[in-house]
Amino acid sequence: MFIPEHFPLNTQFQTLPIETELSEVTALLHNGTAVLVHSDQTVALFTPEDMAFLHAFSAVYVTELLQMTSFFTTPLHALAHLTTQANKHELQNRMKRNLLCLDEEGTIVGYLTSVGYADYAMKEAQKWYAYFAALADTVTDAVTVVDREGAVICWNPVAEDLYGLPRADIVGKRIGEHFDIETLMVLKMLDEGRLIRNTYHRPRPETHVLINASPIKDAAGTIIGGIATEQDITQLVRLNEQLTTVESVGLPLEASHDDPFALIKGKGPAIGKVIQWAKKVAATETPVLLIGESGVGKEQLAQIIHQSSSRSAQPFLTVHCGVVPAGILETELFGYQGGAFSGSESGQPGKLEQAKEGTLFINDIEKMSLDLQAKLYRYITQQTLVRSGGNQPINVRTRIIIATTQDLASKLAAHEFRTDLYYALNVVSIRIPPLRERIEDIPAMVHMYLKQFSMHYQKPAPSLAPEVILALTQYEWPGNIQELKNVIERSIILNEDEMLTLDQLPPALQEQQSRLVQDDESVTMILKEKGSISDDITLIEEALAKTAGNKSAAAKLLGISRGTLYNKMKEFDIE
Repeated sequence: MFIPEHFPLNTQFQTLPIETELSEVTALLHNGTAVLVHSDQTVALFTPEDMAFLHAFSAVYVTELLQMTSFFTTPLHALAHLTTQANKHELQNRMKRNLLCLDEEGTIVGYLTSVGYADYAMKEAQKWYAYFAALADTVTDAVTVVDREGAVICWNPVAEDLYGLPRADIVGKRIGEHFDIETLMVLKMLDEGRLIRNTYHRPRPETHVLINASPIKDAAGTIIGGIATEQDITQLVRLNEQLTTVESVGLPLEASHDDPFALIKGKGPAIGKVIQWAKKVAATETPVLLIGESGVGKEQLAQIIHQSSSRSAQPFLTVHCGVVPAGILETELFGYQGGAFSGSESGQPGKLEQAKEGTLFINDIEKMSLDLQAKLYRYITQQTLVRSGGNQPINVRTRIIIATTQDLASKLAAHEFRTDLYYALNVVSIRIPPLRERIEDIPAMVHMYLKQFSMHYQKPAPSLAPEVILALTQYEWPGNIQELKNVIERSIILNEDEMLTLDQLPPALQEQQSRLVQDDESVTMILKEKGSISDDITLIEEALAKTAGNKSAAAKLLGISRGTLYNKMKEFDIE
């Protein structure tokens, strides 16, 4: 797996005839040069460390010395085989003091000393351990390693998080003490000695994972342990279950009749452009393409467009191409025709028919097969569909709203998306910006979700400490709006006070806030000093921008009181 580094091969040696006098050998050794002598039957090596031994013999010539003792006789070994794991045991058995190394042509190219090789072997073992430990702590899957008896010898941080088991509580103990032995794939793999690849596994009732596992074998091929990596798919499994039901908390199914777009919180320019374009397309019948990262609210916008259109009294249905298996997606969209072999005389309508005169939202369109894309294109252009297994066209006027996280134009170049469907969908495309690009909208969204979840959990809505607003507006939000909702819901569940503090936010936001406070110490020091008016105005405006206009948070960031900030804003005429 790893390339050996700094192999301790000594190449400083001189070859002499076997009839050489020992005095000449001793002189070379004294200068730090090893001496190699050999005949057809014998190969001997003298190293600088051997000088003390030579004085113990009365021989004058090397020939005499080799007749008196075999101590200096040295075995030969191919250099290419020395660094492989399988040959290490053979090497250790053959190596008494030193070992001469041969290249591919059989020429002696250097030698190893037993001390040098032992030091090398120990460093290699330490290196392998360090590499593996760093790898186990770096990967995003849970990693478990057990010995032949099932005792845990590695348990990485992801495994700690996945199972709520600290490393100290499980390492050194049999894994069966914490899990049902009958369900453990890693123990089954030890018994059967086979590889496990991308296998669904449920080690605990509340945990769903995809597992990969392999036996660990020694040089003799004996199984000495096993390693397993587990990818947590619990949320994916739960999502698949939740998509069949209506969310109990989230976007209300019936928005305000006056202005459904009021459900979109935020007045910043980024979301303002989205609302402007969405209002225009809501009044039309054309397909709409929504582009944005996961969690930015594509389905919410699709619902609002539907509720603002003339179709608002008709159904709004959703199909998630990334969740519905490919073999079922065609039936999900187009239904199937009844008959003798289907078990139903009338068949079953698909989502396009079920949403007749209404709107169908198709998410993750890039995951739809090319064949199915062709069938969807024919529906969009002809407003007719044919059920699976049927041949009769059915007239259906369902509006299509498509969503994707991908750059479909790049997929066209890779022939992974149909050109005709792309241009049929891309009449109007709306890019929804990620949350990190609209931090000015975060406070309004936070307060909306605070009220929403407080009502759901029947708790009073708490106020927010300034550092909480600062943390929320400075976080990158890789999960976008969905992550923000989760953070607020978590905070409402855990909070028992009138004010929500930094301690009740997830660790990622707390760590981000600590870093920001440290980074902005220079801002605080500059503002407290007697700087120029223009510098103070710049610092105050930057602080207000970072905190989305929250004056308490801006004052904290600047290292001054809120009253002082108000006075300076009034003095500098900052709105």
